[in-house]
Amino acid sequence: MKKFKSILVVGLFLLFSSCIVKSIQPFYLKDHIKFNEKLLGSWTTGKTSTWEFLSFKESWEKDNEGDVELLKEDKEAYELYKDAYVVNYNSSDKEALFLVMPFMVDEHLFLDFTPFDYEDSGLNSLAAQHLLKTHSVTFVDFQEDGSIKLKWLDESVVKNLINENKIRIKHEQTGIDEDLVLTASSEELYRFLQKFMASNIENKWDKDVIKTLKPSNAKP
Repeated sequence: MKKFKSILVVGLFLLFSSCIVKSIQPFYLKDHIKFNEKLLGSWTTGKTSTWEFLSFKESWEKDNEGDVELLKEDKEAYELYKDAYVVNYNSSDKEALFLVMPFMVDEHLFLDFTPFDYEDSGLNSLAAQHLLKTHSVTFVDFQEDGSIKLKWLDESVVKNLINENKIRIKHEQTGIDEDLVLTASSEELYRFLQKFMASNIENKWDKDVIKTLKPSNAKP
Protein backbone atom coordinates (compact mmCIF):
# COMPACT_ATOMS: atom_id res chain seq x y z
CA MET A 1 0.00 0.00 0.00
CA LYS A 2 1.21 3.50 -0.77
CA LYS A 3 1.88 6.15 1.87
CA PHE A 4 -1.51 7.84 1.64
CA LYS A 5 -3.24 4.53 2.30
CA SER A 6 -1.18 3.79 5.41
CA ILE A 7 -3.08 6.24 7.58
CA LEU A 8 -3.49 3.95 10.55
CA VAL A 9 0.25 3.39 10.92
CA VAL A 10 0.88 6.55 12.89
CA GLY A 11 3.32 7.77 15.51
CA LEU A 12 3.61 10.67 17.92
CA PHE A 13 5.46 13.76 16.74
CA LEU A 14 6.03 16.67 19.13
CA LEU A 15 5.19 19.86 17.26
CA PHE A 16 6.12 22.33 19.98
CA SER A 17 8.45 22.65 22.94
CA SER A 18 5.48 23.70 25.08
CA CYS A 19 2.57 21.32 25.61
CA ILE A 20 -0.48 21.13 23.43
CA VAL A 21 -3.66 19.35 24.49
CA LYS A 22 -3.81 15.77 23.25
CA SER A 23 -6.83 13.50 22.92
CA ILE A 24 -7.40 9.79 22.35
CA GLN A 25 -10.50 10.48 20.25
CA PRO A 26 -10.89 12.93 17.31
CA PHE A 27 -12.14 16.41 18.17
CA TYR A 28 -14.45 16.56 15.16
CA LEU A 29 -17.85 15.12 14.34
CA LYS A 30 -18.51 13.78 10.85
CA ASP A 31 -21.48 16.10 10.22
CA HIS A 32 -19.31 19.19 10.79
CA ILE A 33 -16.39 18.35 8.47
CA LYS A 34 -15.82 21.13 5.94
CA PHE A 35 -12.95 21.40 3.46
CA ASN A 36 -11.51 24.89 2.90
CA GLU A 37 -9.43 25.56 -0.22
CA LYS A 38 -7.84 28.67 1.33
CA LEU A 39 -5.46 26.44 3.27
CA LEU A 40 -4.05 24.68 0.20
CA GLY A 41 -0.52 25.57 -0.83
CA SER A 42 2.90 26.25 0.65
CA TRP A 43 3.51 28.32 3.78
CA THR A 44 6.41 29.36 5.97
CA THR A 45 6.86 30.04 9.68
CA GLY A 46 10.22 31.69 10.21
CA LYS A 47 13.38 30.86 8.31
CA THR A 48 13.57 27.14 9.02
CA SER A 49 9.96 25.92 9.00
CA THR A 50 7.74 25.17 6.01
CA TRP A 51 4.23 23.80 5.66
CA GLU A 52 2.54 22.27 2.63
CA PHE A 53 -1.21 21.65 2.66
CA LEU A 54 -2.36 19.14 0.04
CA SER A 55 -5.82 17.77 -0.65
CA PHE A 56 -6.01 14.18 0.58
CA LYS A 57 -8.51 13.41 -2.19
CA GLU A 58 -6.27 14.76 -4.95
CA SER A 59 -3.18 13.07 -3.50
CA TRP A 60 -5.03 9.76 -3.28
CA GLU A 61 -6.33 9.97 -6.84
CA LYS A 62 -2.85 10.81 -8.14
CA ASP A 63 -1.42 7.81 -6.29
CA ASN A 64 -4.08 5.52 -7.75
CA GLU A 65 -4.17 6.48 -11.42
CA GLY A 66 -4.98 3.65 -13.79
CA ASP A 67 -6.90 0.43 -13.34
CA VAL A 68 -5.85 -0.34 -9.78
CA GLU A 69 -8.23 -2.53 -7.82
CA LEU A 70 -8.53 -1.14 -4.32
CA LEU A 71 -8.90 -3.27 -1.24
CA LYS A 72 -11.98 -2.86 0.93
CA GLU A 73 -9.98 -1.15 3.69
CA ASP A 74 -8.52 1.27 1.14
CA LYS A 75 -11.99 2.29 -0.03
CA GLU A 76 -13.13 2.73 3.57
CA ALA A 77 -10.10 4.92 4.32
CA TYR A 78 -10.81 7.06 1.28
CA GLU A 79 -14.42 7.64 2.35
CA LEU A 80 -13.32 8.54 5.87
CA TYR A 81 -10.62 11.02 4.87
CA LYS A 82 -11.55 12.34 1.42
CA ASP A 83 -12.20 15.82 2.87
CA ALA A 84 -8.92 15.92 4.80
CA TYR A 85 -5.55 17.50 4.07
CA VAL A 86 -2.15 15.89 3.96
CA VAL A 87 0.19 18.36 5.67
CA ASN A 88 3.95 18.20 5.26
CA TYR A 89 5.61 20.10 8.11
CA ASN A 90 9.38 20.59 7.91
CA SER A 91 11.25 22.27 10.75
CA SER A 92 15.05 22.50 10.93
CA ASP A 93 15.29 19.78 8.26
CA LYS A 94 13.09 17.38 10.24
CA GLU A 95 10.01 16.34 8.30
CA ALA A 96 6.63 15.03 9.42
CA LEU A 97 3.42 14.24 7.57
CA PHE A 98 0.05 14.80 9.22
CA LEU A 99 -3.48 13.79 8.38
CA VAL A 100 -5.49 16.94 9.08
CA MET A 101 -9.29 17.03 9.21
CA PRO A 102 -11.04 20.41 8.84
CA PHE A 103 -14.30 20.98 10.71
CA MET A 104 -16.55 23.80 11.83
CA VAL A 105 -17.40 24.68 15.42
CA ASP A 106 -20.30 27.05 14.87
CA GLU A 107 -18.73 29.72 12.61
CA HIS A 108 -15.13 28.81 13.54
CA LEU A 109 -12.80 26.61 11.47
CA PHE A 110 -10.72 24.03 13.35
CA LEU A 111 -8.19 21.41 12.27
CA ASP A 112 -7.72 18.00 13.88
CA PHE A 113 -4.06 16.90 13.53
CA THR A 114 -2.76 13.32 13.68
CA PRO A 115 0.75 12.31 12.50
CA PHE A 116 1.16 9.36 10.17
CA ASP A 117 4.76 9.58 9.01
CA TYR A 118 7.70 11.30 10.66
CA GLU A 119 11.47 11.19 10.96
CA ASP A 120 12.43 9.03 13.94
CA SER A 121 16.17 8.74 13.52
CA GLY A 122 17.73 7.97 16.89
CA LEU A 123 14.52 6.50 18.31
CA ASN A 124 14.98 2.85 19.15
CA SER A 125 12.25 0.27 18.61
CA LEU A 126 11.37 -0.13 22.30
CA ALA A 127 10.91 3.61 22.78
CA ALA A 128 8.77 3.73 19.62
CA GLN A 129 6.46 1.08 21.10
CA HIS A 130 5.61 3.48 23.96
CA LEU A 131 4.38 6.27 21.73
CA LEU A 132 0.63 6.84 21.78
CA LYS A 133 -1.45 7.79 18.74
CA THR A 134 -3.19 11.01 19.70
CA HIS A 135 -5.10 13.94 18.21
CA SER A 136 -4.50 17.65 18.68
CA VAL A 137 -6.71 20.54 17.61
CA THR A 138 -6.02 24.03 16.32
CA PHE A 139 -8.23 27.04 15.66
CA VAL A 140 -7.70 28.60 12.21
CA ASP A 141 -7.59 32.39 12.38
CA PHE A 142 -7.38 33.98 8.91
CA GLN A 143 -5.59 37.35 8.91
CA GLU A 144 -6.25 40.36 6.69
CA ASP A 145 -2.67 40.30 5.33
CA GLY A 146 -3.17 36.80 3.88
CA SER A 147 -1.38 34.95 6.67
CA ILE A 148 -3.00 32.33 8.90
CA LYS A 149 -2.62 31.88 12.63
CA LEU A 150 -2.95 28.29 13.83
CA LYS A 151 -3.82 28.37 17.53
CA TRP A 152 -3.48 25.08 19.39
CA LEU A 153 -5.22 24.36 22.68
CA ASP A 154 -2.64 24.92 25.39
CA GLU A 155 -2.34 22.26 28.09
CA SER A 156 -1.76 24.75 30.92
CA VAL A 157 -4.94 26.65 30.04
CA VAL A 158 -7.10 23.51 30.04
CA LYS A 159 -5.45 22.16 33.20
CA ASN A 160 -6.28 25.38 35.03
CA LEU A 161 -9.90 25.20 33.91
CA ILE A 162 -10.14 21.64 35.20
CA ASN A 163 -8.39 22.40 38.50
CA GLU A 164 -10.64 25.42 39.10
CA ASN A 165 -13.73 23.30 38.34
CA LYS A 166 -14.69 25.58 35.47
CA ILE A 167 -14.99 22.64 33.10
CA ARG A 168 -15.65 18.94 33.51
CA ILE A 169 -14.18 16.71 30.85
CA LYS A 170 -12.85 13.15 31.00
CA HIS A 171 -9.07 13.10 31.13
CA GLU A 172 -5.97 11.46 32.54
CA GLN A 173 -2.57 12.79 33.56
CA THR A 174 0.01 10.28 32.44
CA GLY A 175 3.74 9.72 32.27
CA ILE A 176 6.63 11.18 34.24
CA ASP A 177 5.64 14.70 33.21
CA GLU A 178 1.95 14.06 34.00
CA ASP A 179 0.89 15.06 30.51
CA LEU A 180 -2.79 15.88 30.11
CA VAL A 181 -4.59 13.45 27.79
CA LEU A 182 -8.30 13.91 27.14
CA THR A 183 -10.25 10.65 27.14
CA ALA A 184 -13.70 12.09 26.39
CA SER A 185 -15.76 11.03 23.38
CA SER A 186 -15.72 13.07 20.17
CA GLU A 187 -19.20 14.36 21.03
CA GLU A 188 -17.98 15.64 24.41
CA LEU A 189 -14.84 17.15 22.87
CA TYR A 190 -16.90 18.98 20.27
CA ARG A 191 -19.22 20.43 22.92
CA PHE A 192 -16.16 21.50 24.91
CA LEU A 193 -14.82 23.42 21.88
CA GLN A 194 -18.19 25.14 21.48
CA LYS A 195 -18.15 26.31 25.11
CA PHE A 196 -14.48 27.25 24.93
CA MET A 197 -14.97 29.48 21.89
CA ALA A 198 -18.04 31.14 23.44
CA SER A 199 -16.24 31.84 26.73
CA ASN A 200 -14.43 35.03 27.76
CA ILE A 201 -11.48 33.17 29.30
CA GLU A 202 -8.50 35.50 29.63
CA ASN A 203 -5.42 34.45 27.64
CA LYS A 204 -7.16 31.38 26.26
CA TRP A 205 -4.59 31.22 23.46
CA ASP A 206 -0.99 30.86 24.61
CA LYS A 207 1.51 32.50 22.26
CA ASP A 208 3.88 29.49 22.52
CA VAL A 209 1.38 27.28 20.72
CA ILE A 210 0.51 29.68 17.92
CA LYS A 211 2.07 29.28 14.49
CA THR A 212 1.74 32.13 11.99
CA LEU A 213 1.76 30.75 8.45
CA LYS A 214 2.70 33.12 5.65
CA PRO A 215 2.39 32.31 1.94
CA SER A 216 5.77 31.02 0.75
CA ASN A 217 5.87 33.69 -1.99
CA ALA A 218 5.17 36.52 0.46
CA LYS A 219 7.75 39.30 0.70
CA PRO A 220 9.54 39.72 4.06
